[in-house]
Amino acid sequence: MIKISIKKILTLFCLAILFFAFLLAPSAYQSLKWQQAVEAAGGFPYQIGLTKVVIVNCVTTGIPPICTGGILCNTLDAARCPLYVDVSGTPAGGMGKNALFSLIAIGQAGLTAGGQLIAGGMSPVLMDSGVLASAGGCYGCVAKNSLPDKFLAWFDKYIIAGFRKK
Repeated sequence: MIKISIKKILTLFCLAILFFAFLLAPSAYQSLKWQQAVEAAGGFPYQIGLTKVVIVNCVTTGIPPICTGGILCNTLDAARCPLYVDVSGTPAGGMGKNALFSLIAIGQAGLTAGGQLIAGGMSPVLMDSGVLASAGGCYGCVAKNSLPDKFLAWFDKYIIAGFRKK
């Protein structure tokens, strides 16, 4: 006859819950952040969603200098040209398949070639005032911290502090 105490059952149950919490929490957090980015991009008149992103640098060539590179680079003047990239890819929603983004926006959003993005702006060439989100982060996203955000921020601090104390 096997004796199993209630204490052991509760302990195993709690360990199982913690295991699944650590397993599911990162994907739930990413899903929440992605949803916030979608909501932020939806507030702009031009929205774009791309997969298999291709990033082409805008470059200045010739005399007089003109901006070349991607399809939309020729809309820039020679002074601003090196600060922008033309981003295109496979459409996954929205209104187009390419847009101009500043190098700052690309860097802050963590966008890399082959990745995916969701963006919103005034037009394909006026995305500076908009939102750019990728799996690596978000540029231009400002959202109030919701209860899940506050809980996850507290949870991250608690876990990190717990590991540092040991």
